[in-house]
Amino acid sequence: MGYALPLSDAEWSAGLVESFPLSWQERLIGVWQREKKADRRAGNLGLLQRVNQLADAGKGGIRPDADDGEICRQAEITARDMESRLMDMRAVWIGRARSEAEGPEFMEAMAALLCRGLLDERGLADLWPGPGGVAGAEPLRLPKSKVTRAGAIKRLQCARWWRRAYRKLHARTVEACAIGIGLVSRQAGLYASDESVRRRSAQNLRNAASLESVIAVNDHGQDYTLAELAAKGTANKSIRRVELLTRIAGFELIAKDCGHIGFMVTMTCPSRFHKKTTRADGRVVDNPRFDGSTPDQAQRYLSKAWSRARAAADRRGLGWYGFRIAEPQHDGTPHWHCLLFMPQMTLKCLDSAEVLRWVVRKYFLWADSPDEPGAAKHRVDFEAIDWSKGSAVGYVIKYVSKNIDGHGVGLDLFGNDAITSSQRVEAWASTWRTRQFQQIGGPPVGVWRELRRVHPDNMAGEDAPEPLREALSAMNIAKVEPGAQALAWKRYTAAQGGVGTRRADLRIQLDKEQTGECGRYGEVMPARPVGVRACGWQYFRNHIHQMLPNHPPFKRPVFQSVESERAQWVVGQGDRATAIASALRVFEAQRSGAAAQPRIHVNNCTGGSMDPPASMFAPVHRHRPKLRRFRVWERPEREGNGMVGGITKEMKNERPHRTPAQAG
Repeated sequence: MGYALPLSDAEWSAGLVESFPLSWQERLIGVWQREKKADRRAGNLGLLQRVNQLADAGKGGIRPDADDGEICRQAEITARDMESRLMDMRAVWIGRARSEAEGPEFMEAMAALLCRGLLDERGLADLWPGPGGVAGAEPLRLPKSKVTRAGAIKRLQCARWWRRAYRKLHARTVEACAIGIGLVSRQAGLYASDESVRRRSAQNLRNAASLESVIAVNDHGQDYTLAELAAKGTANKSIRRVELLTRIAGFELIAKDCGHIGFMVTMTCPSRFHKKTTRADGRVVDNPRFDGSTPDQAQRYLSKAWSRARAAADRRGLGWYGFRIAEPQHDGTPHWHCLLFMPQMTLKCLDSAEVLRWVVRKYFLWADSPDEPGAAKHRVDFEAIDWSKGSAVGYVIKYVSKNIDGHGVGLDLFGNDAITSSQRVEAWASTWRTRQFQQIGGPPVGVWRELRRVHPDNMAGEDAPEPLREALSAMNIAKVEPGAQALAWKRYTAAQGGVGTRRADLRIQLDKEQTGECGRYGEVMPARPVGVRACGWQYFRNHIHQMLPNHPPFKRPVFQSVESERAQWVVGQGDRATAIASALRVFEAQRSGAAAQPRIHVNNCTGGSMDPPASMFAPVHRHRPKLRRFRVWERPEREGNGMVGGITKEMKNERPHRTPAQAG
């Protein structure tokens, strides 16, 4: 009986990486040799960890250096393989004449069992999109509770779904390995590896070409490419930046009016999440405490700590509101900047500043590795906002701009052009699916955007609920008034009940409509917004007041919904003239097949039921359909220097035009 000779370190390492492309073999071996000189055992363990990370990217049959074309081809192969295997299974069961006896539910359960078995064989069990998936696995799109079993089976037979899954799996695993071998730092690839930046740039170019090739025509006779329509919404980085600054400036106005205090709070992850560390002499070296955590795991750590801190703050009646900004450090590890406003005293008569410091330190410092070197100095930082030195927007404007488009920043912290750095930040956020900006407290921005689609003429009269009239009047503030947009957000917040109003108690909410349509995978589409709705009170007098004229008026609840001005769109590809002609034929066919106009004006009433109310005190329901007239927003005139509602002179002149296309 023979015995195998022990392998040398060189042979062992070469055998581990031989299945990878040559470019990755050289990187892995080079890092392993450097680490082995310092610690042989740690170097070998590091190589094993990185090889396993790259093996995760290859579970679907994709090479670590694969381009997007290879990913798309592999997605097509996987989808067709799943489809053929399910067809074979159904054929076997039909041949056994058991499909009718067991029923469709049994067939569906067996198909789901087969699909999960196939995923498990390939090491992709966490990609099961349906209910009953792997605990802790992150869904790719919808929450798994909203995905039916039949929908999950259809997804596994769809090449588009597999493309999305493979792109996410490949990007994350390769980027995690790039972090492990030191390709992400201020000395290599800032915030994200060069390969991730190139991948994201190529994806943006593909998306731009696709949007330019699609023509959209609405029922008003307007035609745009999808790229032109995207440029009129929050997909436009300039519009997104200005809207964020508008909301921040609106919160600042509320804080000043209420006498609240403000803080800039920075929270950083413990040392084990950082691949690189900076020495006292400025050199960037490997962090010996790094445990292989990815930026996604670091973001989840911060989110969990924040949820606990938020609950503790609520229990103590802190009542904070503001914004949270997540941005990467030079090695890709996220950290948070929070602009928080709060009353000077909590509801329990405690000093808000002391409660804030205690809550944040408890969950972001003391709960995890509080004694590691530099933790007390760098993990948590507080900076009180001094209103006499400037506005709160000035504290965060550089963070907002640096993480969107780099506008007006110049050079970043590391001396690089901020516009170029913002592209790397965007690649980092896309790779790790990190939410960069989040509002803390206050009313939702979705209702704000929907109110901007409501025509002011549709709210004429005093019978509308007061919150709805106040909110819509905030949308119509004269654009020449200083701080117009920030003041509009402030009045909108007041109309909703204030910054501390819970979502369930909002006075104005989205009015949604169930279409009953099914999506690509046979699941019912969620309700879509069609306008806004609000509740108010209506005061009235009746026959009792004839006998008691001094009696106060009675009141009854009024529920009113108002449709927003939305256009109907038809999209087409190819030549613009052909797409427009095709869309016009569709609209003409719809008009010719529509029901005839009623001849009696009563049937055209836009109110509620024609039946008399059971009681004069019964709730009144009103509905106002859209006017099919779009609202035109004027470009604001140039004003003096300085901040205009928290927005600089240059930013103000970049405020978007309101066009009919944006209303759709």
